Amino acid sequence: MTPSPVPRPEYDTRLAAYCVVVRDGSILLALWDMRATDPDFRPRWTLPGGGVELGEAIEDGAVRELAEETGYEVRLGELLGVVSGHIPAHKRLHATGRALQTVAVLYEAEVVGGELAFERDGSTSEARWFPLDELDRIERVDRVDEALELYRARRGARHGAR
Repeated sequence: MTPSPVPRPEYDTRLAAYCVVVRDGSILLALWDMRATDPDFRPRWTLPGGGVELGEAIEDGAVRELAEETGYEVRLGELLGVVSGHIPAHKRLHATGRALQTVAVLYEAEVVGGELAFERDGSTSEARWFPLDELDRIERVDRVDEALELYRARRGARHGAR
């Protein structure tokens, strides 16, 4: 007997992992820049990280993506949270006719090695440290603010518990 096919949902899902790296009052960000494939794309600063490969541990994906985009080696800290989002089909970067459900796993991380370097032939074109009190001056994705809110809440909870 042939098994019945499993119905596919009417949307795609993307699992990604990102790192919040704060050092000396500055945060490490990567410039999401898809102008090579879409000349009208507007680059924005984002957290280093990205898609987790099929079969890859989420933690390994976070560390790998950060290294690819920034040149740094990191040690993951606490899980800050998981946030999801929805991108309608007509707003996706590459049209597929299907909506996208995003699932982003956010970790705190600490630099333990490497040197600042830029990704080659990827989805980011630059990495840079930004003072936390100057973030309002840069164009960034919403996920940066979501992650910083989780980071600050977690740090406040740790310091308040003492």
